[in-house]
Formats: sequence, C-alpha cells, structure tokens
Amino acid sequence: MKAVKVTSKGQITIPVEIRVALGIDEQSYLEVSEDGQEIRLRKIVPARPLGSEDPIWSLIGAGESGLGDVAVQHDRHMAAGELDRWRESS
Repeated sequence: MKAVKVTSKGQITIPVEIRVALGIDEQSYLEVSEDGQEIRLRKIVPARPLGSEDPIWSLIGAGESGLGDVAVQHDRHMAAGELDRWRESS
C-alpha cells in the first residue's frame, strides 16, 4: 500500500507503478466512488467497436417479420393504449 498526500485542491498523485500496471495515462478517465470510509478509483474503459467476430452479427435479421409497417403500427398501438389509460383515469 502506498500513501499519497492530498493537495489543497483535492488532488493526489497515483504512483507510477500503479499507472503502468493499469495502463493509466494523461488521456485516461477514472470513476470515483465512495464506499464507507474508502474512496475507490476505477479506470473507465471506452467501449470497443464491434468486430466481425462478435456473435451479435448472427442475430441480425433473426426477428424479421417480413412486415414493412411494424413501427407505424406499434406507434398507433401505443397511442391507443395511452388514450385508453387517460379515459380510464378521467
């Protein structure tokens, strides 16, 4: 365990060996949270773009109905439901 000093602006220096081990550099963002009497830091890892090997690609089109107006009909159905709830509450 390393001890670090807090500056008057609330800043600390993360020891170099920890930064190297976690790949933290001047472009990194850290999540700061409180847990009782502890302050926790966690490196925020940016989302990676989907690669061609990702299994999600095999699901594309798996739920196709062949209907072209599904979104329009869905919106009408939702609007009708909202009107029914409004009428019941009046």
